[in-house]
Amino acid sequence: MSSSTEIAVPADAVTGSRHVITPARRGSGRRSRRPLRPYQLFFYLFLGAIALSTTSAFAWVFNVSMKTNEEFISSQPWELAERWRWENYINAWESAHIGAYFGNSLLVSIASTVLGVILSAFAAYPLARIPFRFSGMVLSVFLLGLMVPWMVTFAPLYLTMQDLGLLDTRLGLVLVYATYNLPFNVFVLVGFMKTLPFELEEAAAIDGAGPTRAFISVILPLLGPGLASVAIISFLQNWNEFFYALLLIHSPEKMTLPLGLFQLGQAADYATNWVTLFAGMMITVVPVLLVFALLQGQITKGLTAGALKG
Repeated sequence: MSSSTEIAVPADAVTGSRHVITPARRGSGRRSRRPLRPYQLFFYLFLGAIALSTTSAFAWVFNVSMKTNEEFISSQPWELAERWRWENYINAWESAHIGAYFGNSLLVSIASTVLGVILSAFAAYPLARIPFRFSGMVLSVFLLGLMVPWMVTFAPLYLTMQDLGLLDTRLGLVLVYATYNLPFNVFVLVGFMKTLPFELEEAAAIDGAGPTRAFISVILPLLGPGLASVAIISFLQNWNEFFYALLLIHSPEKMTLPLGLFQLGQAADYATNWVTLFAGMMITVVPVLLVFALLQGQITKGLTAGALKG
């Protein structure tokens, strides 16, 4: 008796031959795992080393934030805290004004992100969907904004904000952050909009919709991944931005988190209040990590979709 079962099928009406179906052996459909090649092994080890070093840095900052100042100075760098002192975070939030800095950063980052994304969407739509003579030149002007270094623009920017009366104001910082992200946002959204079929506007035009109505009713609902990606990236950049906040904000009650941590770092050099500084660093980093961890799929989807056409 054969080890495999054969199934006889009735003879074909034309040829008169019988067909025998032999089922595949068990396990024959499994794919054998290929061994890692040397360059793949090196790549994985390299990424693992980066992930380990980054995680170790966060773990060290968290461990220090749980110590006392005396314990931090007298103990070894990687020595664990005797007990977790959550009161360090309360002191950082209240006494060190991290709560006020957090509120300023949240307000400025959200407002500038919303304004920047709205302006970018309206600027990208005619460049991607409405053909006109100098569309390529206009897009190149936007891309030039990615190439201009900040040290060239900070002096005229400071004088302009001073003339407009927006120096040392949250509104001025919101406007700077919104325009700071415009070149990258327009570039990504133009590429994303070009992946959408042009028949959508044609169908909307047949129904009597103009360009503005077609954009709001037809194109805008399809821009979810693209808008999400540029919004998340803009928010992270606005949250972590330091130089323009240092240049334009002078009042302590209007400082953002990066600027407030800089002030805490200077105070720690003289008052040796290191644990409060590290607690403030953890408060600053955790929202960014959560946002990126929860929405990284939207970032990847939006950026890769925009790269299909250019």
